[in-house]
Amino acid sequence: MTDPSAPDAPTGMRSARRQLAVLYDDVRRRRDEALVAVGTPHEAGWLVALVPVHRAVLQPTAAERHAAFAHRLRELVAFVRAHGPDEDPRTLAEPPAMRDLAARLVSATCSACGGACCGNGGDHAFLRSGTVRAFMTRHPHLDDDGVVAAYLAFLPREAMHPGCVYQGVAGCTLPRDMRSTICNAYLCGGLQHALHALQALAPGETRGVYVAQRDGRAVTGGVLQRVAAPSATS
Repeated sequence: MTDPSAPDAPTGMRSARRQLAVLYDDVRRRRDEALVAVGTPHEAGWLVALVPVHRAVLQPTAAERHAAFAHRLRELVAFVRAHGPDEDPRTLAEPPAMRDLAARLVSATCSACGGACCGNGGDHAFLRSGTVRAFMTRHPHLDDDGVVAAYLAFLPREAMHPGCVYQGVAGCTLPRDMRSTICNAYLCGGLQHALHALQALAPGETRGVYVAQRDGRAVTGGVLQRVAAPSATS
């Protein structure tokens, strides 16, 4: 993979890297202003994350969407019954468990973002045969209708549009162990940046994350999200 910061990297990659650096400078400035505004002077341990703007709105879900999703589920169940696991289309492996602080950082960032990455879930929720196969293996007593009914039971009456059929007002309504591995494993660039910065902090230093939204080349806003309470000596 080409390093976009290397002298011989394509011009477009170097330009994109410079633009991103400018955006993060803006995000850090906004973070410091937000800390001052709430009476907290800048302190080490407040990370930053830059995430996409999510413009979806909550709407009642049309019956046609639920029907389309049910049809997709039945196709996946039928595939699992007729094929072995070695025939499942390739997908991402389940991610290793995160330590508690990293998991809270991810949760804080995603909740402030509103799930821009989930917007592509549409009427399929990224589900593939491997995920459905794992669920069926854990629940061997369920017949085909039972498997489909188990997934349909978690569909919200209102979902984000455009968005995933499971994307409700408080996030994904589907239990994590029933979600696609893509949903469980995916980390956007903003999250990867924050998690990388987290690794450089000593235990107990992390206070929170300032989650800013990006719209093209502009930062449109942000919010402070605390992920760890300060120690008694801080």
